[in-house]
Amino acid sequence: MDKERRRFKRFDAYMSVKFASSEDVQIRGVSLSKDLSREGIKVNSGKELKNGSLLDIEINIPDDPKPVKTTGKVMWCRNARESDSGFDQGIRFVAMDPVDKFRVLDYAYNHWLETKVNDFTDPEEPSEI
Repeated sequence: MDKERRRFKRFDAYMSVKFASSEDVQIRGVSLSKDLSREGIKVNSGKELKNGSLLDIEINIPDDPKPVKTTGKVMWCRNARESDSGFDQGIRFVAMDPVDKFRVLDYAYNHWLETKVNDFTDPEEPSEI
């Protein structure tokens, strides 16, 4: 069995993420976040990004007019699973304002609570059979 290497919980909270390389003008794109943790985010793109590449990142939180801007480092890149095309990238946040990190994580956590934890059906109400 593989040992779990993750140090922090991952949240499936879909946010629009724009990214651009400061090293290569051809590397840029827009993606939906796939999972998010305190240290980074996973995105999908049509291009394979090199490990160690630095990216300027802009995360748009739904219903929040101010995007979060940060820098990230590509930690890994691999072919996306069958349901997606292109490449998945794991990006570690290099420099993120603590207030912005709180905003992103707060949204992700609340989204997780709404979708994963809360079952809005009344347990006392009989189900239809």
